Amino acid sequence: MSLEDKFAQHDKEIVDKFVNPIANWVMRTWDYVVRPSADGDSGPIIGVLPNVSEAKGRFYSIIVRNADAVNTITITDKDDSECWIDDIVMDGKCDRLLLYSDGLAWIPCIASPWPGLITTAPPGTVSPTTPSP
Repeated sequence: MSLEDKFAQHDKEIVDKFVNPIANWVMRTWDYVVRPSADGDSGPIIGVLPNVSEAKGRFYSIIVRNADAVNTITITDKDDSECWIDDIVMDGKCDRLLLYSDGLAWIPCIASPWPGLITTAPPGTVSPTTPSP
């Protein structure tokens, strides 16, 4: 099936599929909404995107429900995307990612943390304390 024909099958699959993985998983083309969790029980987990050509024209939303510096969530492709630079590692609650497939490459549209929430720290402190206006 040619790349152009893949888009014609979008209406023949289940839409708005939600998954909540707590272990390694491989996304299906209809898994549009993903809310993974990694903790001390699961350890770090890996999510593999669907085939880039089969996902042509689709957006995929991934928001982390639970993760930390040790128990990370890594998003990878199937080595079929043009210019895939490196795996995406998410290590905090509410880290988010919106990916788009043009049929040849995965394009990250939004990456975490939440755009627009920029934190500021008073001089001499190590960590941010309040959101900026």
